[in-house]
Amino acid sequence: MRRNARLGIGLALALAGGGAAGNAAGATLTGVVVDRGGHPVEFASVTVPSLQRGVVADDEGRWTLELPAGAWSITVAQLGYQPASRTVTLEERGGSLRVALAEEPVPVGEVVVSASSFGKAGKSEGATLRRMDIVMTPGGTADVFQSLRALPSINAPNEGAAVYVRGGDPHETLIRLDGGELGHPYHYEGASGGLFGSFDAYMLKSAFFSSGGFSSKYGGVMSGVLDVETQDPMNLHTVSVGANFVGGNVSSSWALVPDRLSFVGTGRFTRLDVLKAFYGTAHDYVSLPQSADGAAKLLFRYSPTGRVSLLGLGSGDQVDVRNHHYNYDGSFRSVARNRLAVLQWQDVLGGSLVLKGHATAQGYSSRRVYGVLDASVRERNGLASVDATWAMSARHQLAFGGGVRRLETDDESAVPADSTDFGPGAPVRVQSGHPRVTSPGVYVEHQWRVWGPVYATWGGRADYTTASSEWTADPRGALAWRLGNRQTIRVAAGRYHQLPRAAFLDPVYGNPQLRPSHADHVIAGYEWKAEDVNVRFEAYRKEYRDLVTRSDATYYANAGHGFARGVDVFVQRSNARVSGWVSYGLMESRRKELDDPRELPAAYGVHHSLSLVGTWQVQSMLSLGARWSYAAGRPYTPILGGEYDAPTDRWRPVMAENHSGLLPDYRRLDVRLTRLFSMPSRAGLPASGVCAAYVEALNVLGDRNVLDYGYSRDYSTRVPVGSYFSRRMAVAGVALTW
Repeated sequence: MRRNARLGIGLALALAGGGAAGNAAGATLTGVVVDRGGHPVEFASVTVPSLQRGVVADDEGRWTLELPAGAWSITVAQLGYQPASRTVTLEERGGSLRVALAEEPVPVGEVVVSASSFGKAGKSEGATLRRMDIVMTPGGTADVFQSLRALPSINAPNEGAAVYVRGGDPHETLIRLDGGELGHPYHYEGASGGLFGSFDAYMLKSAFFSSGGFSSKYGGVMSGVLDVETQDPMNLHTVSVGANFVGGNVSSSWALVPDRLSFVGTGRFTRLDVLKAFYGTAHDYVSLPQSADGAAKLLFRYSPTGRVSLLGLGSGDQVDVRNHHYNYDGSFRSVARNRLAVLQWQDVLGGSLVLKGHATAQGYSSRRVYGVLDASVRERNGLASVDATWAMSARHQLAFGGGVRRLETDDESAVPADSTDFGPGAPVRVQSGHPRVTSPGVYVEHQWRVWGPVYATWGGRADYTTASSEWTADPRGALAWRLGNRQTIRVAAGRYHQLPRAAFLDPVYGNPQLRPSHADHVIAGYEWKAEDVNVRFEAYRKEYRDLVTRSDATYYANAGHGFARGVDVFVQRSNARVSGWVSYGLMESRRKELDDPRELPAAYGVHHSLSLVGTWQVQSMLSLGARWSYAAGRPYTPILGGEYDAPTDRWRPVMAENHSGLLPDYRRLDVRLTRLFSMPSRAGLPASGVCAAYVEALNVLGDRNVLDYGYSRDYSTRVPVGSYFSRRMAVAGVALTW
């Protein structure tokens, strides 16, 4: 049974708080509810039937009851587990009780109704990645985004961290952190995403990922969702330090007030100085890239079921690299800063209603300079929302909520009037845009057992945007049919809207009246799941409407359209010594947007993608893992040659049709050796916890993968531009924990 049971389902027992108020002097009974594997069972109900008194355990399975001294029968129940009864004799000084629940399938929680859930998932809505999954994935560099690339629904056209989901660009995937929206989640962010994530995996508790057909509670995006929850230990006292060839980090979890107030924090930085000493660096770096990020979280538990947390995240990076683009060869300089604060509250009311509230504020700034390009952007975004889950009965669950988003952007930029001319003296146009968008939204979703082995989820959401002054409606639904204990068939359909980017809403060089774009998802899948094997097959189609295109009359218009269709296959196998999976995606995607004359192959994905991932537990403390990745060449726009322009003394490129060329296929093998160990106390330091030393070899076979092409001044010669990891490289590191 998955450790994190669905919150609040099955808590419909009447937990009367004062049913025995007239009894004699009481004592305190504390306890914890776990499964047979020792993992906490979240939000289990703990009752004393004879006293009509009870309580709900928190998300670590802990609970406290005030009872009169004497012998009492305690009943513990949670959806997905067999109820258990224990008799305890309580003296005036109190006592404690540990209850282990056995698994038991129950109606609503028995089947995952949602489609597009690939990965190491139990009975969750989508693929749920744990911190250890991310840390141990070969070639993932302990980065949540790089690790996600091993899933079949991510058809990434390059080896950066950006999440390309089934033909959608990275902006079409929602990234959430503790319920708050995290814009700009990458380091070294560019037009096609970034290279690494901007938060440390140490903070991660779980990462829910869905590549389509996702819940109505998620709005504002057309393709996918990555919903990250940070860890929340209450009584840990740990300090971790780590270092490798490209940087270092320090992390800590600390109980400030036992069972009440705790702190979790981390900080890390990256520099290429050590890597330069080993391998040298490309001659085109004017100064070595560097980045840093940090996060801190305070968690306060004010009752057995209620808690408040405050999360702060800060990140920044800078790069100065010599770049050749079209006719200009010069220095590209970029500086970016990001700040995020998330206030989260949650509680369980009446034993059956789970409430969560979020308030988020984000500030982002960046400046990019390249030739005549000088782009400065500042963003201030906010979000406030409330979500509720009500366990109506064993057959029915209702989720509902709403929120409001406020997006503010200040764009003060000088951009080339001709997108192929960045050289000195090239004409520019000055943009001074300050778009402001307010978008409230509400949703409702009902999950129920329809009949026998048939389960359903249906619902929808409505959102308003002040940009176009209109409401959008997104109906969504899914069906699941359980064929015995191991097989499930799923179908899902829904509509998903997304606001246009701020740059398109510029009042002078944009269209402030742009409407949201939308995509219609249709998905059908089959799953066969046993104790150590999981096989999944899924077919999908997305229809895009109201995509943004260029317009002679209004600069931009909602005249675009397109589609993405394909199949994803996932096969996972694990045993005591060897585990791994194979993921494959076949996709075709065509879009008409921006300056495309008609539907053309989209640049946001590749036709074939394949990942083979395996880990061998050589010894109890030694493991060897490998990942081989393959992707078909991504579409790009070739340059056929050059035309000389005498008045400007420059060559102008002669472009082929948009996305009419294909880059070479991509291949890469990564290998990781990890050794776990512990250290005895010495030199005044206490004995350590579990520590790790690792060596990770990237691109072992030395495949010369191509990221793009550069051209000579007259465009007569084409030169391949190597990808980020286009040569063999080994990175060693160590992580120590006390």
